Amino acid sequence: MKVLLLGATGNLGSRLIPALLTHDHTTIAFVRSATKLAQLLPQPINEHLHVIEGDAKDATAVKQAVLDNACDAVVSTAGLAALAPWSKSDLPEIFRAVLTGVREAGEERGRPVRVWFLGGFGVLFYPGSETMISNYIPIYLAHRQNLRLLRTLSPDTVDWSMLCPMTMISESSDLSVPTKKTSPLMANASVPPAWRQSWMQSIPLVGRFLTIGMNASRYETTLEQNAEFIADDLESAESRWSGVAVGIIDGSK
Repeated sequence: MKVLLLGATGNLGSRLIPALLTHDHTTIAFVRSATKLAQLLPQPINEHLHVIEGDAKDATAVKQAVLDNACDAVVSTAGLAALAPWSKSDLPEIFRAVLTGVREAGEERGRPVRVWFLGGFGVLFYPGSETMISNYIPIYLAHRQNLRLLRTLSPDTVDWSMLCPMTMISESSDLSVPTKKTSPLMANASVPPAWRQSWMQSIPLVGRFLTIGMNASRYETTLEQNAEFIADDLESAESRWSGVAVGIIDGSK
């Protein structure tokens, strides 16, 4: 599959490059600085990577990158959500531009583009409800508006999925192909997998907050695991995760 990657110089993006190449995906990196990316990656990886310089806030540039390179899929990890509810970031602007470019590319090409976006744990539902976890812990709220935007789309316009990890840590600084084997992730649509309920959730006002806190550390995963999850999913023309937010947990825990 030919994959356009946005955010390639970021923590997850830099792990996605070797993961995508390991899965034999032709990888096109869309970055603001080709020089920065070249300095980040080992030379053997740079030799197998096609790089386009551009601004992820430019929907037209994103659309043309998809069309000019005949990309089958897009992975966007560009931009960071602000932590506090009152803080601002450029993630919503980037997200909207990428989504517009991908949608318009699909319309012009006559079939929707497969795309993975990066969200956050907070947009998953508290198990047994249709209330987002971020209703109880209001952080990284930009992901909420991004997911709402995706859910307004007709399924025949963009074939989207949103990966929603908790904290991601680095397993290694090594960026090489083939990638080292990682523990597989367990995944679930819309709610965190393997959730542990607690008697605490029945405590008025604070019960669910406490239960989320009890569970939170269990959902830490590695950048490499998440990169592998996306790269593996893109091997199939049809994904079981189309149109949903995806919760994940380390299957070995």
